Amino acid sequence: MSRSASVMTGPLTPLGSVELPSRLRMVSPTGLLARALLAVGLSLCVAPLFGLSLPAALSTVPDALVPPFMKWSGAAITYVAKDAAIFGVELNQLTRAFATIFLYPMRLLQDLLTMGITVGGVVLPPLPWLSVVLAAALFGARLGGWKLAVLVASALLYALLFGLWQPTMLTLASVLVSVLVGTVTGTLLGITVYRHPALEKVITPVYDIMQTVPVFAYLVPILYLFGFGPVGAMIATVIYATPPMARVVTLALEEVPPSIREAAEMAGTTRRQSMWLVLLPSCRQKLLVGLNQLIMLSLATVIIASVIGADGLGAVVLKALQSLKIGKGIEAGAAIVLLAIALDQLGKAAASPAPAARVPGWLGGGSFLSILLAALTVPFLLQLAMPWLGRLPMGSTLSMASWWDNLVLTVNANWSVQLRETKTLAFIWLLKPAKLFALSIPWLGAVIAVAAAGYILQGWRLAVTCLLMMLFVATSGLWMQAQLTSYLLVASVIPALLIGIPVGILCVAYPKFDAVMTWIIDTIQTLPSFVYLIPIIMFLGSGDFAALIAIVAYAWTPAARYTAAALRNIPGAVIEVAEMTGASAWQRLFFVRLPVARSGLLLAVNQTIMMAFGVLVITALIGTKGLEADCLMSLSKADPGRGIVAGAAMVCLAIMADRLLRASLTKKART
Repeated sequence: MSRSASVMTGPLTPLGSVELPSRLRMVSPTGLLARALLAVGLSLCVAPLFGLSLPAALSTVPDALVPPFMKWSGAAITYVAKDAAIFGVELNQLTRAFATIFLYPMRLLQDLLTMGITVGGVVLPPLPWLSVVLAAALFGARLGGWKLAVLVASALLYALLFGLWQPTMLTLASVLVSVLVGTVTGTLLGITVYRHPALEKVITPVYDIMQTVPVFAYLVPILYLFGFGPVGAMIATVIYATPPMARVVTLALEEVPPSIREAAEMAGTTRRQSMWLVLLPSCRQKLLVGLNQLIMLSLATVIIASVIGADGLGAVVLKALQSLKIGKGIEAGAAIVLLAIALDQLGKAAASPAPAARVPGWLGGGSFLSILLAALTVPFLLQLAMPWLGRLPMGSTLSMASWWDNLVLTVNANWSVQLRETKTLAFIWLLKPAKLFALSIPWLGAVIAVAAAGYILQGWRLAVTCLLMMLFVATSGLWMQAQLTSYLLVASVIPALLIGIPVGILCVAYPKFDAVMTWIIDTIQTLPSFVYLIPIIMFLGSGDFAALIAIVAYAWTPAARYTAAALRNIPGAVIEVAEMTGASAWQRLFFVRLPVARSGLLLAVNQTIMMAFGVLVITALIGTKGLEADCLMSLSKADPGRGIVAGAAMVCLAIMADRLLRASLTKKART
């Protein structure tokens, strides 16, 4: 009775104004054409699987349709690096002068930590290791208590005891200078976008491209413009790591409560005073979160930038890998891991102030600066009488390199058959079919399918974007390399999702398992991806299978994290209704939870693909043959044109994948 009454007393709606569900609406003629083109494109892509031979012009891009992008790019870089001038001043002189400006503070900090500095003709020794360890431990204690102090001190003492103090300090100096420059640049960019919202539509795609471009692609023009060495590495680091800081600054300013802005206006502050004295301090915690991201991205990029002369731990690992000194590489890799964890925990502690109970009272107020000054100066003066405070004597350092080398030999000797069988099975059942299928995809079918999918998901704008990008990839002269990159990406993303999504489901079901996995995922995402190559080379050697394992080991984490977040965000009422119908736990999972959380699952797929792209770039170091290999080869062969085109093709692939998945999220939300 109540149900019929509620229906009868509800508002009357004219029959002609009843809105049908979006799935039942009439599809427009252009929509039908797009679906037909999608079917045609997919049919062309799968035709080789059924033994259908296509014309050569469809399978391979005709030479007449391949513009000389590499020649044009190489000529442009050469012109800019050697002949271009601004107001009569050669551009290369300006870039080298710009590099020199940044070289001085970097060299000063590196010399202060490793070599010593000269002041007024007097040579001063570097800061002793005890000063650095004590200062770092004090910062840890001030921000997060004694546990964090012990963690930070342990990371530095490991580097000292294993003879890696100098490369660790060089890496730390590069990170600090890069973070300083990135913080200033990102803050100014974020403020500019906040004050001029119209810029957001222009600069957001620029941010996306800056974060999508492979690091190796950055290194090619930077090497030509700024030279070989630490400054070029720092500039590449700033370019790659600044966008997250800028985004956080803009978002934090937009979320400042209106009451704070009104209070600043009532106090009579100017626009500049309001920004620097009111708005930015009010969102300090959010800005520190962006700073933490900047620190971690800077560390990861500084490590990778060792290929263009950046000294430090990355150079030690690279040399160890090139010379197959696995033990030395593991020791340096462990130093990178410990340094990354220490910096990450310091950043997190700064972003979330430690409870007063965990911070010693004597570190509060002005006493902290006095204690810090004493920690820096007292060991510095004592090292004149006790040289071991400045540098440990020869023979006092530790090394487990030979033990690791013997372990690798033992594992390979005892498990070589099993490893070989595993690689063979993966090659036969996964890698070979995926590779053959990718290499058989005709370029025209891929172009048509991607453009049609873009129109179906979001309309003409995305369709044109995907069409132009896919045409560039197809006509870049690197279509086969693009196919190899795509094959390895898809072959890696599938097992990453098969691991990550079930882990996310288990995290929601079992809180204790969630606590353990949260710590594991945080640790994995903290480590620079470069580190994962060390154990891979140890036991699996080089090649596509080794690259696949490295990508999966890093890329499953966002799948797990976003799956768990999507399942936790399901309204409780939905779960209660499912329970009231008598559905079992498995039925609730597969017929209620996962369908309701499909948008979050698509976001998990999106982030997994982006993470896989980030690791795929460095797999060129272990023998992959796709676009990432061309980026790396362009550095060694001084071929900037090839590196730029290969990097641009990777950017196009990443942006297309990202935009199509985001469009599917939007379409799901509308339906």
